Amino acid sequence: MYRWTRDEEWSARIAVLGQPFSGWDMGQLFALRCLAGLWMEGLLTIAEVEVGAKPNRDAERQANQTALDRLPAGISATVDADQRGADDDGSVRWGTPLQGHFNDPDTCESQPDTTAPGWAPLEIGNTDASNVCFHLARFGAVARWPYGDKTLTIMQTRPGTLIQGWRFGDPTPDRVMDDLVEFSNWIATGRMLGPKMMRAMMRGAD
Repeated sequence: MYRWTRDEEWSARIAVLGQPFSGWDMGQLFALRCLAGLWMEGLLTIAEVEVGAKPNRDAERQANQTALDRLPAGISATVDADQRGADDDGSVRWGTPLQGHFNDPDTCESQPDTTAPGWAPLEIGNTDASNVCFHLARFGAVARWPYGDKTLTIMQTRPGTLIQGWRFGDPTPDRVMDDLVEFSNWIATGRMLGPKMMRAMMRGAD
């Protein structure tokens, strides 16, 4: 995974999966592996929508909103005006299926697919790959507009409740997906209990 992040040919695609605030440490590389696993197993549909502009810094929220206001008819984005401690930068909604593609694991070739109408948390610019995992686990979808990219990418699990089902006891197809479930549960627990309680639990586990 680390070598993959150093490959310029893949940099734009990796940016969609994460532009970690503190770089690719072991935790973020693991999250990246989980996301790559979803794609390779054919469990992720990706739809791309042209924005026509690259995102500005988080602080320039109105400029980002203005750019996203020019999305095609049927899809809209709302940038959170405050973003104070929020889990995302806003949301994206679409009322009709979006044309996209998924990876056929038997042929390792991209095949056409559509995303079901719905909504997704929006992540603009820097975001951890673990945060992308968290959104997919909780909502079954996430929208990414990375720095340097003029495209809004919407990712949706196949089906939308895929990871939620795994988290509540459905069997998972392989070890990587099993790890993603455990990882997502750990993140969700941390959001509920807070970092101080989580550190105490980790010490107890040791």
